[in-house]
Amino acid sequence: MIKEAVKNWESHKGKIEDLFREKHPDEYLDVVKNVVQYIANDESLELDPGRIHKIDDGDYQGTLVFVIGARGYQPSDYWYVKIYYGSCSGCDTLSAIRNYDDGKPTDDQVKQYMTLALHIVQGLKKMGDDDEC
Repeated sequence: MIKEAVKNWESHKGKIEDLFREKHPDEYLDVVKNVVQYIANDESLELDPGRIHKIDDGDYQGTLVFVIGARGYQPSDYWYVKIYYGSCSGCDTLSAIRNYDDGKPTDDQVKQYMTLALHIVQGLKKMGDDDEC
């Protein structure tokens, strides 16, 4: 876990929660973008929300790997986070939270989206620094 990411999460989680109150995320990429946008809000983390790359070698279920490049010209630093997904609301976190609901997210759904977002923050690692805390 990256301490600065957690610190920035604590500072900006209200803004992330507001995004989840507005609408359901369509996919995991939306959740990752929301998180990265706010935890990289200051100069302590060089994550670039515009440089999020999704790797998905699964089919109906599998692992998503999101690779996030640093800000600036030709970055040499990258971070990643892995998310496991399933094929239905019984085995996929995002589908279970949304539960095929197209209205505004309920308070309970927002709380669950925030838990998912926190797990993304906690799972974020810098490439090459797997032992870094």
